[in-house]
Amino acid sequence: MQSLSIDRKFSDLPLAITMGEPGGINSEIFLKAIKEVNKIKNFIICDPSWIEKSLKFFNKNVPINILDENLDTKENYINIFPTKKKVIFKLGKPNKRNNNAIIESIDKAIYFAKNKKISGIVTLPIYKKNLIEDGFKFPGHTEYLSYKDNSEPLMILMNKKLKVATVTTHIPIKKISESLNKSLIIKKINILNDSLIKDFKVSSPKIAISSLNPHAGEEGKIGREEIDIIIPAVKQLRKDNITVIGPLPADTLFNKENLNEYNARLCMFHDQALIPIKTLDFFNGINFTAGLSFIRTSPDHGTAFNISGKNIANPTSLISSIKQAKVIAKNRQSYGK
Repeated sequence: MQSLSIDRKFSDLPLAITMGEPGGINSEIFLKAIKEVNKIKNFIICDPSWIEKSLKFFNKNVPINILDENLDTKENYINIFPTKKKVIFKLGKPNKRNNNAIIESIDKAIYFAKNKKISGIVTLPIYKKNLIEDGFKFPGHTEYLSYKDNSEPLMILMNKKLKVATVTTHIPIKKISESLNKSLIIKKINILNDSLIKDFKVSSPKIAISSLNPHAGEEGKIGREEIDIIIPAVKQLRKDNITVIGPLPADTLFNKENLNEYNARLCMFHDQALIPIKTLDFFNGINFTAGLSFIRTSPDHGTAFNISGKNIANPTSLISSIKQAKVIAKNRQSYGK
């Protein structure tokens, strides 16, 4: 993880929330969440008219405070830093004409984070297909934030029971094996170990690492990635005094009997990590990007166009993401002293 210079007031700075896809459930979960986290300084970066129309649509009455670069937020207000690009308000479907405002929101949050004006970023879900078709060259937030920050990211999915990181992120299954190598796994474990210490106050992390193949490859009979890549990485990490256990078969890595045995787990690919997280606690999942020079969390779900505008979306993951970003900010500040 890159070094982060933190002054004494870092954790008191506001959190920036990016607007994400305006046609999905983002405005609904934001309006529901904001009441639950009103003691945490925050603001959303968006076209104010999107929030104004959402308030009217969902029959809510909350005053709005428009911010300038000073970011003087007010409690019990919806604090908005306005984007220059306007948003077309239509719940239930995406509109490519909103893509520029979506990217502007993310870029402005990164600017505030890199200039130490905020304590972290909470990103609302984007609709990747529309953005990619419109020239966006990244499969998701994680990769884009890493590119803008010039850093090596690590996706950590978490809830109250688990922290699970991934070596690879948004790539096709057929490309996973060719993407794995010893140095990459070592790099990801180092980021995870560092994050557990700095961001989660774990003094001596214990990390379990998954296999790629069924039954951990059966000693090479059904795959050699464990023998050729994962085991050599584990041996090197142990030489570097990092406590790593594995590779363990992915189907036993999350046995309920050992949920508390490890501080975190590293999986080889996206679904190995997300399936147990969402099975244990679907609505409380948080996506945290370690390895960046700033804090970023996100609700662990998508845009949910199918329920957008029906006032039934669950804001719990967003609430947890906002609270967790503030906890990590305090932990980093404490570690930096």
